[in-house]
Amino acid sequence: MNINEHKISICIASYGDDVGPLLLELRHCVDFGLPDLWSSEVLISDQFYKRHKNADSWEQTFGCRYIHSPKTKGRSVNRNGLSSIADGDFLLFLDADAIPKTSGFLNRYCNYAMQSSVIVGGTAYRPGYKSDELRVKVGKIKEEITPQVRDKNPYGSFSAFNFLIRRDVFCEIYFSEKMLEYGHEDTLFGLELKYRNIDILHIDNPAYHMGIDSGEDFMEKTATAVDSLAKLIQAGKIDEDITLFRVYRVLQKSGFHMILRLLHAVVGNGIKKGLAAGNLPLFFYDLYKLLRLSSHSIKIGRRMP
Repeated sequence: MNINEHKISICIASYGDDVGPLLLELRHCVDFGLPDLWSSEVLISDQFYKRHKNADSWEQTFGCRYIHSPKTKGRSVNRNGLSSIADGDFLLFLDADAIPKTSGFLNRYCNYAMQSSVIVGGTAYRPGYKSDELRVKVGKIKEEITPQVRDKNPYGSFSAFNFLIRRDVFCEIYFSEKMLEYGHEDTLFGLELKYRNIDILHIDNPAYHMGIDSGEDFMEKTATAVDSLAKLIQAGKIDEDITLFRVYRVLQKSGFHMILRLLHAVVGNGIKKGLAAGNLPLFFYDLYKLLRLSSHSIKIGRRMP
């Protein structure tokens, strides 16, 4: 590759997902045009136990590369594996249920690529799409955030849903492959960027989040994610950039977390079911997470580098 040429490798970690809509929109992005001396490739790594029925069609129609790797487990392993086969000097990680909001999506990333080691484009929710689901209501508040707001806490606001990173930088860090349960791969990666003093830029270049869980599934994932966070706190891997931990620390120092632990035992399951059914205001979602975290006997571990 000529020193002035650049390639963006679009890395999609899948688990049996239908990535056809994403591939179609990425084709529109390529047709929109990339800056001079830029090219792109699309890589899909699928960990599902059987090869997707549309895999051959995707490769023929969209010119992507489909890798079936059912023996590997975990999204972190999947993403790390994609980086090892990518040809580009920039890696664009997109979740399999993402859809770029505009056809200028790739062009915009290319134009910003030289400005920072890591660039986060953001998350959006398509107007009217499953808007009554708890997952969308929570996402619009907690994830559909302007780059100006995200930039106030750049590392705590990191999301792996839609981000660009220099390949050489990614290969210094990788996603933690110890995270096998749902939740907080993003958290650890963002904090690793912080500890290594790697610059991060938040821009307005979102992708729509289309894979919307049911209320029940979303609350199960929320519970698992909070339990994973408790383990990371115990291991000294989390700092006050993470809002839930910061609030928990305040309550723990005052001893109030013991009251919350009791409340979790009494009303925690009821709040979880009420949220899943859509019968409670969103305030209770943050309360539930705090109650769930307080239910763990956590000794704050020494923060590890």
